[in-house]
Amino acid sequence: MSARRSEFFARLADILASSMDEAAMLAAVAELSVPHLGDRAMADIVGDDGGVTRVAGGSGLESWKIPLTAGLRAGEPIVIADLTPAALAGLAPAAPVQAAIREAGLCAVAILPLCGRSRLLGLLTLARTGQGAEPFALPLLLDVARRTALGLDNARLYERARQASRIRDDTLGVVSHDLRNGLNTVLTAVSLLLRSLPPDADGRRERKHVEAIRRSAERMNRLIGDLLDVASIESGRLFVDPQVMPVRPLVEEAVDAVRTTAAEKSLRLEHAVAGTPSVLCDRDRVLQVLDYLIDNAIKFTPEGGAVRVYVEGVDGVVRFAVRDSGAGVSSQQLPHIFDRFWQATPKARLGSGLGLTIAKGVVEALNGTIWVESEEGLGTTFFFTLPAGAMPSHVHAQ
Repeated sequence: MSARRSEFFARLADILASSMDEAAMLAAVAELSVPHLGDRAMADIVGDDGGVTRVAGGSGLESWKIPLTAGLRAGEPIVIADLTPAALAGLAPAAPVQAAIREAGLCAVAILPLCGRSRLLGLLTLARTGQGAEPFALPLLLDVARRTALGLDNARLYERARQASRIRDDTLGVVSHDLRNGLNTVLTAVSLLLRSLPPDADGRRERKHVEAIRRSAERMNRLIGDLLDVASIESGRLFVDPQVMPVRPLVEEAVDAVRTTAAEKSLRLEHAVAGTPSVLCDRDRVLQVLDYLIDNAIKFTPEGGAVRVYVEGVDGVVRFAVRDSGAGVSSQQLPHIFDRFWQATPKARLGSGLGLTIAKGVVEALNGTIWVESEEGLGTTFFFTLPAGAMPSHVHAQ
């Protein structure tokens, strides 16, 4: 391969890799094609509805709409080495278009269909001008068309994924808003009902049922919040507000919030903070992370076991650790532990399977790192780090 051709394919690869906008991508390919592949180049996008949109070239040839023949749709190129009047009539039946093509001086034409997954995505049309022009190198053109079609296909798939994500997020937002309105009404009514119940035995019995309603509504409300958080993380729109604050009160608040739950399983709940480190964090979000991790540890620790939370400053970061004395996680499961809806024991349905995904998203949004270490039979430890001290310049709130 000549140095000139190698340079052309290197630039083509850059174009196909640097853009996920199919129109911009194809327009750039058309621009690159002159004069390497032809004297003139045009590019058309074929939409999902079959509509054709010119995205590049065609100056003076705007009226030339190339018919989408069965052969083009099947991926067969049209190459005309000598654009005779008869051949021209086949490409452009209308007399004004033929006149425009002759005025442009086109003497040879190659129309390359760009097909991805058995469907036509676009057309790249190359033309030679001047009598006795160098003939088209068809194998080269087909190679360019194949690579360009792959880039277009990837760009279209990417755009469909973005649209699906936007639709999902919009739907989730609307549904969550309406559900939360209903849940807030239930929770308000439950609170009023609890205050109105008499203190006698009948009231206590009724209170038990009302409390069950409240717990269910609160779980539903938390699930809605988790779904919204996951959607925000995946779209890069999770909001965090980093501020410098002492670690010890954060850890004590997180531990105190789950003491009752731990006591119900007769678990030892211990915590320790080495020194008096300060951390750059969003208070509410870090409490959310600690809540998920400690709650997860409690769920998977058998009765009489222990859950330990300890924190220390290490090399400019604050490292948090939450350790349980449970059964541990197998090496096969560890790579999936932060996946959405992942469950260590799926049949048990111990939660929504979103908590660890959210914890990872929050920590990373705060420029931290989270990981897990575990050995079957010896328990599991979740670690995460956050910047210590003053706010570094590279921290950003998403």
